[in-house]
Amino acid sequence: MNAVTPGFFATLGARIVAGRDFNEHDALDVMAANQSMPVSQSGQRAVIVNEAFVKRYFGGRNPLGARVAMGAAPDAKPDSEIVGVVENISYRKVRERWEQAYFPVGTELSGSNFYVRFRGTPESAFRSIRAILRDADPALPISYFRTLDEQIDRPLNTERMLATLSSSFGTLALLLSLVGRYGVISFAVTQPTREIGIRMALGATRLSTIWLVLRDALVMIAGGTAIALPCVWAWGRLVESQLYDVKPTDLVTILAATLVLCPTALGAALIPARRASVVSPTDALRFE
Repeated sequence: MNAVTPGFFATLGARIVAGRDFNEHDALDVMAANQSMPVSQSGQRAVIVNEAFVKRYFGGRNPLGARVAMGAAPDAKPDSEIVGVVENISYRKVRERWEQAYFPVGTELSGSNFYVRFRGTPESAFRSIRAILRDADPALPISYFRTLDEQIDRPLNTERMLATLSSSFGTLALLLSLVGRYGVISFAVTQPTREIGIRMALGATRLSTIWLVLRDALVMIAGGTAIALPCVWAWGRLVESQLYDVKPTDLVTILAATLVLCPTALGAALIPARRASVVSPTDALRFE
């Protein structure tokens, strides 16, 4: 639960996906006799919830106009009306998808955080804000200034460490794949040496000999790709649960890995193919 003022979501760039934002009528300085939350002129407290709240408690149904009770007390009454739905905002961790409810702030702002959108450098903005607050109330204490980028960077240390480890292991896995694929295909294409000798003895050209070797390599590459792509889709769900903002069908990553592995496999076939094309038929026939 967070108490905010009108314009909070627009300042942060959070999109209202349904309903409306708070307005000045929602934040009227009218307090109920035994409540600490402001009420609107209609007698209902206005509340804005996030998409995670709607997904959990409404199951896709339209929440606008529904009444909810704020608090866990047994006598809590559903006297707060949902007037809008905002997209999910992560406060502490990028992975969090907590249900959140926002209501208009009251007159007590002690210890509150203020978000200010500015143009220019943070240093010049901080000086301007200090001057404005000093003119308004010289005795008003200011705890700290921090940009939104700095606020975001603080909980991202763990995510950056995971990203570095994932990238390192991914690079190592890619190198091992390249070495293994090169060795397997290079070994496979050198096996039909006797067949190459017979074809060359019967008048086969150098180009046809190279194509003979590359054809088998292309078949293996196509077969491996056809097997790998469904596996990528199947294991993508596991990857998505372990990493932030990684989609199971990330076409850019799949294409990049394919474009790295396939040329390596072709190179592994082309080198022994060129060697085989210059071997004399006699030597090729005596190989086995």
